[in-house]
Amino acid sequence: MGYTVIADEKGRVVIPKEVREELNIKKGSLLILEVKDGVIVLKVRKPSPMDIHGIAEEEEVDIEEIEGALGYEHIR
Repeated sequence: MGYTVIADEKGRVVIPKEVREELNIKKGSLLILEVKDGVIVLKVRKPSPMDIHGIAEEEEVDIEEIEGALGYEHIR
């Protein structure tokens, strides 16, 4: 399904609520924007453990819990 969105004066657009919900896009979600043959492609990027490294330094966090939340299996 296609959506028509309007860019504001800074070029920002709002991702429709239905799309955000379907792709689980929340505040702070990582997105990759590419331009291919004159078409904008926006992809959701799954965060890596390195992306959240700064978070773990600020508070005590269980790395296995983080990896589980990211969908990684911890191998020992």
